[in-house]
Amino acid sequence: MLSELEVGQFRAFGYINLKGCLSPDEVKRLTAAYERVMPDAPAYNYFGGDVGTRMVNPFVNLDDAFSALVEHPGVMEAMRDIWGTEALFIGGSDMWANYDETPWHSDGQPGRQIKTLKTAIYLEEMGPDTGPLHVIPGSHHPDYCAAIFQGVGVWDRNRPRLRLDPFSIPGTVPLYTQPGDVLLWDNRIWHFAPQRKDGGPRRTMFIGYSPDPGDDLLGISDLRNVIRQGLNDKHPHVYPKEMLQNPTPARRKMIARLEELGVEKVREQ
Repeated sequence: MLSELEVGQFRAFGYINLKGCLSPDEVKRLTAAYERVMPDAPAYNYFGGDVGTRMVNPFVNLDDAFSALVEHPGVMEAMRDIWGTEALFIGGSDMWANYDETPWHSDGQPGRQIKTLKTAIYLEEMGPDTGPLHVIPGSHHPDYCAAIFQGVGVWDRNRPRLRLDPFSIPGTVPLYTQPGDVLLWDNRIWHFAPQRKDGGPRRTMFIGYSPDPGDDLLGISDLRNVIRQGLNDKHPHVYPKEMLQNPTPARRKMIARLEELGVEKVREQ
């Protein structure tokens, strides 16, 4: 359970590290599943040049160790503390072997009001030399997020980026983690990750969530739209069939709630 101060940190600054959220055994199972899946992952050359970066989207349906992350009790409890309501999986998950520098960006259009967050799980220590996530604290607040983009931003292939030297932006914070830690961060925050200095990959997993909107009609519409925009021909359902073979009670509850809210294509038949 998060303390009042930890909840305040997330709301004010847009991120928090759940230290030791995953057990050593969970990390071991995730690492084994990662090493099984990633050799067949497709190349991801968006950042420029083929330097070996690979990405799988979605990935949570490819192994039970991955699927278990979606409703991990420690993560769900933390989001419940932050939002004051249940969290809902919105279908987004991507797993990386990233050799590139990820440019400064904010997910979605800067200034948007919709609340979503991602979990980030790294399979090795993230320190000064291994490409940790960097953020601009507080930049998830819509007005601040938009002001940064309007002042020093640029559209790059229809995605918001910053046109400053990545290491010259004032007030940035690197988020150092150990295996077993889980980062929670608001999708609207401006963030960046440099290359590892040893040339190795950043082995990372991201999963997306949104708060249950309750009976807020605009919130329900926002949730439906966020999920709809994240689905595509290769990923047409929030829950692929592999995740429905032995669903946990928590997964059944989340699926039922999404369908109750009128979300389309929740589960693959």
